[in-house]
Amino acid sequence: MAPAKHTKPWSKDDIALLKKLYAKKVVHRDIAKQLKRTLNAVESKATELGITVKK
Repeated sequence: MAPAKHTKPWSKDDIALLKKLYAKKVVHRDIAKQLKRTLNAVESKATELGITVKK
């Protein structure tokens, strides 16, 4: 049996901040710290939203 997930839902404010920080090219590690989420959670949500860092 897989362990239960204990994830915090993403609020509209969380998503807005994620988008803002991505636009400023803040590194994923720092975004995760600001949102109090794991690096994996931040990267997964960004992928889900289609957010990428423009080069």
